[in-house]
Amino acid sequence: MDAHTSTIVFSPKTVPAAVSARIGLILLNSDEIGEGAFQRLMPEDVAVYTTRTAYSHAGGGFTTPTSFTDITSSLPPSNRFDVLAFSCTSGTVALGIPALLSELEQACPGVKYTSPGIAMIEALRRVEAQRVALLTPYGFEFHQKFLPFLAKAGIHLAVDGVFECKTDVEICELDVQEILTAAKALVKQSNADALFLSCTSMPVVPHLARFEQELGIPVMSSTQAMAWHALSLAGYTRPIAGFGRLLAEKRG
Repeated sequence: MDAHTSTIVFSPKTVPAAVSARIGLILLNSDEIGEGAFQRLMPEDVAVYTTRTAYSHAGGGFTTPTSFTDITSSLPPSNRFDVLAFSCTSGTVALGIPALLSELEQACPGVKYTSPGIAMIEALRRVEAQRVALLTPYGFEFHQKFLPFLAKAGIHLAVDGVFECKTDVEICELDVQEILTAAKALVKQSNADALFLSCTSMPVVPHLARFEQELGIPVMSSTQAMAWHALSLAGYTRPIAGFGRLLAEKRG
């Protein structure tokens, strides 16, 4: 058989993807809800790249077994996306916003950054909430950390409640009707003008519009607020219907 002696070389022609924004997303390895909920909120012309990390809340803090630089190493290069989102509300509260931003900036320089804890503050400011109801699924002691975290940001809590779940599996499997019942009790007691449902593992994103209809006030969740803030940072202004008034309003 004659040896192969020639290879035809073609000049490549590239066509950029029809994408309006790109978001890198860091998820916790125990979160069974957050990724699907975040993707559900994204328009078709927004690309999301995901990675996961193990973590520990030992002693009320937040640590990962590797650095954020290592965690994000499985994402595309940072010049290929606009925003890096760290999908953990409690982790934001435990680390504090300045420390978290420092970690994210070192891991992926040159992009914009958000998390549910950061987005919670921005979203509550956006709806001009004066009397906030907060519902979380954490242990009582960790839940209490949210009070000074929000107070430092100038957010006034009119009332707060907690389910005291022990694992992310419990949080992921919380009964939606029970969440709504608890939310109604908090709002009725306080005359709150906005409700925030904390934790990306809480299964509320598909129900936010119904919650708003029944409660008559803006209702926001960790994943929804983070999606709104990430899109805002990426310059994506078009409204997204069906997931509460925060996303339904035009950004920018």
